[in-house]
Amino acid sequence: MKRILTITFLNFFISGGLTLIIPLLLLERNVDLVEIGLVLSILPLVFLLVRLVIALIADSRGWNRLHLLFNWPGSVISVLIYLVANSTPFFLFGKIFEAIKESSFWALNRTAIFSLSPNREVKEATRNTAVIFLSTAMGSAIAGLTLSYFGFTITLGVFAIFALLIAVPAALCWKNDNQNLKITPSGFGKIVNFRNYGKTFWLISITLLLFSLAFYPLLNLLIPVFMAQQLGYSYVTIGIAFMLFNLVASAAIFGTLKTPLGIKRVIIQLAIGLSASFLLAFANYYFLVLFFMLAISEGLGMGFFEAIIAKATKGKPSVSIDIGMLHIPMRFAEFASLLYAGFIAKRLGYAPLFVSSGVFFLLFSLLALHFVRK
Repeated sequence: MKRILTITFLNFFISGGLTLIIPLLLLERNVDLVEIGLVLSILPLVFLLVRLVIALIADSRGWNRLHLLFNWPGSVISVLIYLVANSTPFFLFGKIFEAIKESSFWALNRTAIFSLSPNREVKEATRNTAVIFLSTAMGSAIAGLTLSYFGFTITLGVFAIFALLIAVPAALCWKNDNQNLKITPSGFGKIVNFRNYGKTFWLISITLLLFSLAFYPLLNLLIPVFMAQQLGYSYVTIGIAFMLFNLVASAAIFGTLKTPLGIKRVIIQLAIGLSASFLLAFANYYFLVLFFMLAISEGLGMGFFEAIIAKATKGKPSVSIDIGMLHIPMRFAEFASLLYAGFIAKRLGYAPLFVSSGVFFLLFSLLALHFVRK
């Protein structure tokens, strides 16, 4: 598990930085908000396709070596492209490689965790998610600080160095031949069989979609731009705010690992999440308070998120491809959300989008509770 968590940390340190850097870099170059949404939206679509391909290979040949073959070079190449990008097509090209980086991680990560921690799948997957939030927090903070003092070029150079470091734990995964690090190879026909997926599987898939719509467009497009354009925050302030957001979310995850996933928890996370999302667009001096409340609600919701994924895929012979299939509707929704979010924010303002985030979180929480109890 240590190698997996190390790869997780480095991967999301870079992701946390890029999530902040790329929208701000495009704003710096006077790119329209709708066009920024277009650039960012390419990632979920490429992510979906590449993830399914890698997951299929992983379920038939074993997962561990693919960390080296895809995640590491994808990380390095994407950062280097952003480093030299001077037009929207270049940024789109960078997003393609960033999608390869992310998809290779997610195609294999839960498979690795499930195979290494039998009977502890939900707790270990949730613990891994907490590491994601911690590393994303550090990446956001470093991004904000280096942008303020050194500019975009040096900042991206720093993240290129961290991308190179992924090769170390990835190489250790390649070198290790321990059978516990692999799943049992399966035939193609056994893996790709839509009869494996019933009504409950796809309803859980829709539930995951709702969680993503509650947070993905906010954190990847709307809130960084809102902070810069509407509130006039500096890069340091934005970076530290996102760092604290992820630390708060991580603390919520770690602090509730042993808390039952029941109605009381749903009531608490909804009270916090709905209050934050409904008031966010109208906040000024207390914007950051609501932002951190949003982090608490996301952290609480992650317990349900991981629990229903495990419920839909646990014990099946093709975990990687099953999890990939489970996320198909969610990735299309993320693609669409970045396109419509930029358009709506430009035409109608941010309030409708922040309110809709709360509504999506409400629906997710109620459905997730139903599946956890089922």
